[in-house]
Amino acid sequence: MNVAILGTEQASTIVAEIIEGEYNLWLEKNLAEPLKVVAYATGGGNNSYTIGGKAVLAPEQFVALYQQKVIEKIIFPREVYMSQRLILNHLRGLGLKIADIWLASRLNDKLYVPNFLDGYLSAKFLPYLEFHVADHCNLNCKACEHYSGLVKEPRFTDLKSFTRDLERLHEFIDDIGFIRILGGEPLLNPELNEYIKLCRRLYPLAAIYVVTNAILLPKMPEEFFATLRECNAAIFISFYPPLESKMLAIKKLLEKNRVPFAISPLNKTFTVKQTLQPHDQATEIFLQCVQANCHNVYDGKIAACFLPFTTKYFNAYYEKDLPEDGALDLYDSDLTTEKLKAHLLMPFERCRYCVPPVDVKWKTIKHPSPITDWVQ
Repeated sequence: MNVAILGTEQASTIVAEIIEGEYNLWLEKNLAEPLKVVAYATGGGNNSYTIGGKAVLAPEQFVALYQQKVIEKIIFPREVYMSQRLILNHLRGLGLKIADIWLASRLNDKLYVPNFLDGYLSAKFLPYLEFHVADHCNLNCKACEHYSGLVKEPRFTDLKSFTRDLERLHEFIDDIGFIRILGGEPLLNPELNEYIKLCRRLYPLAAIYVVTNAILLPKMPEEFFATLRECNAAIFISFYPPLESKMLAIKKLLEKNRVPFAISPLNKTFTVKQTLQPHDQATEIFLQCVQANCHNVYDGKIAACFLPFTTKYFNAYYEKDLPEDGALDLYDSDLTTEKLKAHLLMPFERCRYCVPPVDVKWKTIKHPSPITDWVQ
């Protein structure tokens, strides 16, 4: 059987080596058909080079060979978590079936060859998860997709309830590639350290980032930076114009505290992606939407994105009734890993109010905020 490997990173080539070595030996001993790695699939471009004699393919090139049955399966290395998060729905939109995606095990000392590959839906792994620790914010940007500027009173996530929710999720998803702790503004939450520790306890191999606008970073206590170091967690700064003159000092602060960090490009524009008029292109929008892979846990539920949980603030502020559907109850007695992951791959009614983005100039809102700050 011919297969492709996602990505061209070191993890991708190691997965190829394991398949063509130990894994195929195991298959042959068990009278099963060996796998032949014939290509690597990437996120874009028209690729025309090879790695170790294997073609490097753009998504369209890979799917063309897949539809011709030249390639029958694609294998996602777990360590290539950002690529799989961004390319999965794109490949599905081009015709790839979920049944033809396999996930490789983590590349570590616990590698067990017979279990090296698993079906995408049955593997207890998500490439990405995010959650709020505060719904409100101290910056309140126009067109914030989380509607943080419309949250009238401070709203913090309850630590005890969220701990129970994440432990429940762990029953079905025991490995995550990338976890982002956000809001609103997460640094507003006085219990933020405990959320970082919780994520590291349950998901020891995940990359953990606290996503912040950085306004409060200079006021954070030493305990916060110590927690980041102890938990091998990092800071991601969403860079907005008010911080432009302060960013150098913030970088020095993080370097002094020995905390890894990343900074977005300066956000001088935002995008408006919402409409009040429903359309019938929910599936197409969902498969093209980056945020459809921003899996979000909130109040005992999980959804493909955050909108099932934050639309309530828009509805309350403007007395509208946009759908607030799309979330799956983590405490459903019939829940399985397969059901959970399949749910995250399905569009929902709220998607009918999402449209191709339009750029708008970045600014903070003033109350009352006109509805045109948020919708096309």
